[in-house]
Amino acid sequence: MFGFSWSEILIIGVVALVFIGPNDLPKAMKTAARWMSAGRKLAREFQGHVDDLVREAELDELREQARKLAMTPLSSHIEALVDPDKEIAKAMAPPDNLHELLSGVQTVTTVEEPAPLPPAIAAPEPTTADSVHVSAPPTPDLAEAKPAKPRKPRAKKAAAPVTSETSL
Repeated sequence: MFGFSWSEILIIGVVALVFIGPNDLPKAMKTAARWMSAGRKLAREFQGHVDDLVREAELDELREQARKLAMTPLSSHIEALVDPDKEIAKAMAPPDNLHELLSGVQTVTTVEEPAPLPPAIAAPEPTTADSVHVSAPPTPDLAEAKPAKPRKPRAKKAAAPVTSETSL
């Protein structure tokens, strides 16, 4: 248990026989056996508590998984197991034009082409003899423009002095 060899145990026994004496040696061995059993009992109890903590932690994980499973509907779990790629659902889905197939009435309205526009009439280009010089409208001179009135600065309100009577 502690890694003692038989020779070491024999030496410890001889030393105990010499120091304790042959009369008290059985009492000393009984006391040592009680301590050993108390130590083993304490170790078992500690191991039991550690095992309980591990089981409790695993139960917490299992409870969390159960909550997650309870939050999602059962049908989605079954669908995920049976048809993970959604191929069956795509094959079983109704066609987009199911209403047309059942009623025989076309629900999509056709759009008619708009009437063509008449051709645009282009203005004749001026010839060199008939050319009239057209210039851009005159731009106003910035020098002739009236300057804006300068604004008067507003008077700043003076802050009230902070005293011990003033509340913050």
